[in-house]
Amino acid sequence: MKKSVWLSVLVVLVLASGAPAQDTTRMQKRFTNQDVIGMVTLGLSEDVVIAKIRAASAAGADATSFDTSVDGLKALKAANVPDAVIKVMINPAQPPPPIVAAATAMTIDPNLPPPEVGVYWKDGSNFVLLPGQALSQSKVGGKAGSMFTYGMRGLHWDAYLDGPTANTRIKDIRPSFYVYVPDGSSAADFVLLKLNKKGNRREFQIGTFGGMTGGKSGVKHDKEVAFKAEHVGIRTYKLSLGEELKAGEYGFFMGTGQEASVNGDRGGRGSGGAATGRVYDFSVPE
Repeated sequence: MKKSVWLSVLVVLVLASGAPAQDTTRMQKRFTNQDVIGMVTLGLSEDVVIAKIRAASAAGADATSFDTSVDGLKALKAANVPDAVIKVMINPAQPPPPIVAAATAMTIDPNLPPPEVGVYWKDGSNFVLLPGQALSQSKVGGKAGSMFTYGMRGLHWDAYLDGPTANTRIKDIRPSFYVYVPDGSSAADFVLLKLNKKGNRREFQIGTFGGMTGGKSGVKHDKEVAFKAEHVGIRTYKLSLGEELKAGEYGFFMGTGQEASVNGDRGGRGSGGAATGRVYDFSVPE
């Protein structure tokens, strides 16, 4: 009986003496700041160090023991541990995968012009973009009429395009046009004008000033060519002419002018207005 009691006491003592050793071994296997600093000192890349930290963290809470206090961070920076590694020591969780938006392919209708702002001539099955240019040149017209009427007849602003003819020559006398308008606009913002040829330029009226009626911006209606606009797609209109085009110079004008009257005096020399905008020109040959 005494022998069995002594054996039991001996087993308890052995187990008790082994437990601290096992805990100490477990503590020694934890991945710590010093292990990270040692890997960095060896010259291992950030990716390798980060992979080791995440692998150790995945083994359980007892597998790592990082000091990320202010003092611990100071020691890590003093040892030249990269910020990317320190971030993973603070939060070893894998970052969420990037959200990739599914690309939606734009289907281009072969019966419509490309989705690019401008005016297009439908030449058979092809869409020809008319070159556009912002109005940047203008001159005063009607000086003789104003002088002979002692200023009762107003002057006018004439915009002009350099060159006697447009680069785009249209062979149809009743062509089909399409317009892809800027966001917030419509075909109603466009007018088709017959341009006046004056020497080495083409011009049209964009505003008046002075005279009995003051001034205003806008083109002369007798130079307009009527067309019907049909909405055929997103920001896209088909323009059908109401008459055949005679030989000459033409331009689609998208104006942004507003009526203006400086000083508000009717018929004063300071009153007037001039439209600004963009013109898409073409020529109809003989």
